[in-house]
Amino acid sequence: MKNYNVSEIKTLVDNCKSALIVVPTMSVDSIGSALGLALSLIKAGKSAKVFSLQKPDQNYSKLSGLELITDTYNPADLMVTISYPLDQIDQVSYNDDGGKLNLVVKTKAGASKIEQSQIAINNSSSGADLCFMLGDESPLGEKASMVNSGNWIFISPTNTPKSWAKATLVDPDAPFSEIFTFLLPMLGLTLDTESGKDILIGLRVATQSFSVNVSPESFEAGAICLRATQPETPVNTPTTPVNPIPDIPSFNSNSVTPNPTFNPTV
Repeated sequence: MKNYNVSEIKTLVDNCKSALIVVPTMSVDSIGSALGLALSLIKAGKSAKVFSLQKPDQNYSKLSGLELITDTYNPADLMVTISYPLDQIDQVSYNDDGGKLNLVVKTKAGASKIEQSQIAINNSSSGADLCFMLGDESPLGEKASMVNSGNWIFISPTNTPKSWAKATLVDPDAPFSEIFTFLLPMLGLTLDTESGKDILIGLRVATQSFSVNVSPESFEAGAICLRATQPETPVNTPTTPVNPIPDIPSFNSNSVTPNPTFNPTV
């Protein structure tokens, strides 16, 4: 069992409500791991998307959560987040004031004022509180500039320091799928049937069915994922009580009543 230092990553994950997982280089290993992470985050009550410039083909058809993959990212987009109770907002609209865009948020009668501290502006189209980069960002081309804003976690089998990363996890001896098998439980995230299946598929492809580039931890990761994909087997409770072994009376030679005198006939 691998034991990563994940204190910084766990703090970021615990405090986020939404996540974007970026896969610069598409492979069954990287996409399977990204989808496994996304599905686990969604099960924890967070929203999650996977960004990839390439679209998955038939080689990825057995993975769960493919609808979470998007190839759209526009750093020029703007998102305004208002930390205010939705049940206190009456109407949201916009208007054109001399070529200037005004966003108008009307609160209900008697509601408190929206304070400046409750307004956050995000110049990233992901709109995510937390972003994961799985590997080096350079294959993204011009979209690699997305790392210039937001909270990023860098996870990679290659030890390449990234100054933009709030937290980093590098394991040079493992594919992404092996890393995430051990990482998800450490973050308090559940490895269930769908996420376990995705990561297991990635692990099998990355190791050519556990024949190359394997370690004891690779087999352990495979066993963990396989167990996660198995439905729970109900315990069979017998409906008819089992008859106990009948009591066998004890025999005490001292308590035997002797037979009457027997005189054999000669």
